[in-house]
Amino acid sequence: MSKTMFMLALPIWLSLIAGCGYVSKSEYLEHINTIRIPPIEILDADFAYDEASQRGYDEVIHEKLIQRFNRKWRDGNDAEFTMRIQDYNLREHGFGPTGEPELLRMSLQIEYQFVDRVRNDIIDESDNYIQVHDFYIVPNRSEPMETVEQAKGLIVEELIEDLYNQLAEQW
Repeated sequence: MSKTMFMLALPIWLSLIAGCGYVSKSEYLEHINTIRIPPIEILDADFAYDEASQRGYDEVIHEKLIQRFNRKWRDGNDAEFTMRIQDYNLREHGFGPTGEPELLRMSLQIEYQFVDRVRNDIIDESDNYIQVHDFYIVPNRSEPMETVEQAKGLIVEELIEDLYNQLAEQW
């Protein structure tokens, strides 16, 4: 084999041996078959009540977390995921030509812990996870206009999907 061929084949060979760091869904936490998600705690009263469902966000988020994580694991005690919403923030983020707000930024500060009860190990935790959702409050922008209540529903959906992908699937 010529030196040129060897130099071209070496990176391919090394990448096959080393891999890219991706952990297959089938191998990641394969010893865990069940998960327990206790009730969610919300410390900010401004994010307490979902007008659309006429329920508290603690109940809404808890139910959606269980539904999402139960696609991979059954209810049980192999793992435990706890979550607390520490802060809710809504502020103006973008302004139109007349100085009126057009874009708002909604954020949730989350504290969570994901524990492997089989191996008695913390899989992941954060005391300052931030979920952000930007949305327009005026029509005819790059994205559809949203109300604050619609944005709250979307930030909850995005939070649950992002946490699931990060913790359960390791994407």
